[in-house]
Amino acid sequence: MTDSSPTTAVSRAVRLFMQAAAIFVASAGASLFFLSESTHLYFAWTIKSPVTAAFLGGGYLAVTTALVFALREQDWARVRVGVSVVATGLLSILAATLLHLDKFHLRNAVWSAEFWAWSWLFLYIILVPGLIMALWSQRQQAAAATAPQAKLPAWMRINLGLLGVLMLAMGALMFAIPGTAEQLWPWPLTPLTARMIGSFYLAFGVSLLAAVRENDYARIHVASFAYVAFAVLQAITLVRYQPVNWLEFPGQLLAAMLLALLALGAAGVYGYRATRSAKRQT
Repeated sequence: MTDSSPTTAVSRAVRLFMQAAAIFVASAGASLFFLSESTHLYFAWTIKSPVTAAFLGGGYLAVTTALVFALREQDWARVRVGVSVVATGLLSILAATLLHLDKFHLRNAVWSAEFWAWSWLFLYIILVPGLIMALWSQRQQAAAATAPQAKLPAWMRINLGLLGVLMLAMGALMFAIPGTAEQLWPWPLTPLTARMIGSFYLAFGVSLLAAVRENDYARIHVASFAYVAFAVLQAITLVRYQPVNWLEFPGQLLAAMLLALLALGAAGVYGYRATRSAKRQT
């Protein structure tokens, strides 16, 4: 038996926004993750530390994962946690960009670097009003208020909330006071890269708290895939560059967050598939 509960359709504007965002985010992620040592040629600004570039690339590719899975959905309730990742990251990364605009390749002898910088600035500025218009359009859709169909267990909600608060607090600190990265992060960051990493932590922190509020496997599965992707890609980055002293607090904090995100993401994916399989059999 299939789920026949009423749904709120994803608006066309939201779908168009997600499609545009997916293309840009995937491009940024691929460039940073696979060309980590060539950001002076193939990115919007030069990131001298390859591990930092790859880490940011992993964040973008994880967000791409959320967008790809969201585009497969028709029900707004199943998309909005994933959209919260994109919206928070979009706004905070635009703010970081404007605070450090002098670092970008807006006047560069290398055409590919200059192209990246202007594309970055243009798209981030365009995507913000695009997001606002998309969310306004979504509010005009006929809304169906439905209760959660497959609620999360208490232990999962508690851990999602705790991790969400921790990532939100850490992201806010690194964004507002980039110098705190010296105590919180296991390798050196510039003020710009501290704010960029902080933006990803803010985005995932907001989505984790949104997941607690939704309290439904089906409504958090888009974000759950992104959590798993983020943890796995960052693990690959850490193995690739080995920048961390795991005996020190910043290394242990990063490891704990990635392991928790992986475990909660995997639990969300497994729970969604298990409940969907059970519905098919009834």
